[in-house]
Amino acid sequence: MRSNKGRILFVEDEKNLVDIYHDYFETNGYDFLSTKDIRQALQITEFEQPDIVLLDIIIPKEEKGVINLMAEQGYDYLEAVKKNPKTKDVPIVVFTNLDTDQDRKKSEAMGAAAYVFKRDCSLKEVLDTVAKIIDRRRAKK
Repeated sequence: MRSNKGRILFVEDEKNLVDIYHDYFETNGYDFLSTKDIRQALQITEFEQPDIVLLDIIIPKEEKGVINLMAEQGYDYLEAVKKNPKTKDVPIVVFTNLDTDQDRKKSEAMGAAAYVFKRDCSLKEVLDTVAKIIDRRRAKK
C-alpha cells in the first residue's frame, strides 16, 4: 500500500547514504525506492510515478569497460525526465556534493525543484524540503 506522505525515489550510488536515508524516510512514514542506475531510475520514474526524486549528479558510468567515476549522469536523467510528458511534472531535488553557482543555475534551468548540497544539510532538513515540495505539488492538483 502506498504511503499517504509520499513515495521517494533516491538516485544515488553511495550505498551507505542510501541505507541511512532509506531508514530515516521510512521511519517518518514515506515509501522509499532507490537505484544507482540511471536507466532503471528513468523506468521507475515513468512507471512508479514517485512523488519526488532525490537525485545525485555524479554517478559512475561504465563505457567500453572503463568506469568513469565523475560521470554527471544525473543531468542526463534530469533532462530526460523533464522532456517526457509522462514524467515532466515529477519534482526533482538535486542532492549532490557539487556546490558551485554554475551547477545550481544549470539544475534550476533544467527544471529542478530544489538544490541541496549534501555536506551542508541534516536528514531533517532534507525531509523538510521533500515534505514542502510534495505538499506544494498536491495543493496544485
